[in-house]
Amino acid sequence: MGWLSCFVYYMGVWVLMMFTFDYARFGRQEDAGYHAYFNFGMPFYVMVFLVSGLFGMFMVGTVPDLGTVTEVSVLLALLKIMGIGGLLFVWVTQTRINTANYYLAAVNLEALVQLFGKPPFGRIGWAIVVGAIVYLLMLIDVFSYLLQALAYQGIFVVAWVAVAMAHIFSSRYEQLVGSTIEYRSSHVPAFNPLGIIAWFAAAAVGIALHLWGGAYTELSAPATAVVGFCIYALGLNSAKREWFLTAA
Repeated sequence: MGWLSCFVYYMGVWVLMMFTFDYARFGRQEDAGYHAYFNFGMPFYVMVFLVSGLFGMFMVGTVPDLGTVTEVSVLLALLKIMGIGGLLFVWVTQTRINTANYYLAAVNLEALVQLFGKPPFGRIGWAIVVGAIVYLLMLIDVFSYLLQALAYQGIFVVAWVAVAMAHIFSSRYEQLVGSTIEYRSSHVPAFNPLGIIAWFAAAAVGIALHLWGGAYTELSAPATAVVGFCIYALGLNSAKREWFLTAA
């Protein structure tokens, strides 16, 4: 069942699909094909899954005294293998991905606050708020519970992606709203009851299996995906237009 463990662990990387959704808003319509097939297509996921997976296996098999694979042990292994080059590699790659993390966190935090009224400041202010939150988290020994936190995060991410996939594969949205996807916040309800129910119900199933332990832990992410997809797909049959669109 080793292959299942590897598959389940990699499901946490589905968070990149959420990134794809956000960044797709900034692309031009005429570039959609290029982004779909190249930037966020097969070459992208070959690097994310295959190349990174092979590199991980190489480190586990060649670095002595690696111990339990964690965020810290991987960093130390890179430094042992590459020296100053490994330090530069970590700095460049982490700066790149965390720039994206900070930007998306600031954008989404601003959008969340907008649901309850006018934000008190602009996007730069929200970036500062995100930075302060991250700094506070680092002060409370985040590495002591990082892997456990990532496990729970992975469950919520997988549930979200499953709901999104069910939405994409269904033609129900087009029947209710039309072929053009409405993205303006003023025309989209703050909360879609079907999406919220499917997301949290699937996450609850995943968390329950994770806490159960044993073999059930490895089934938590796949079960989350199946439950989230099925609840949303079935619920779409009785979905109402006002769940997706507030304007006529």
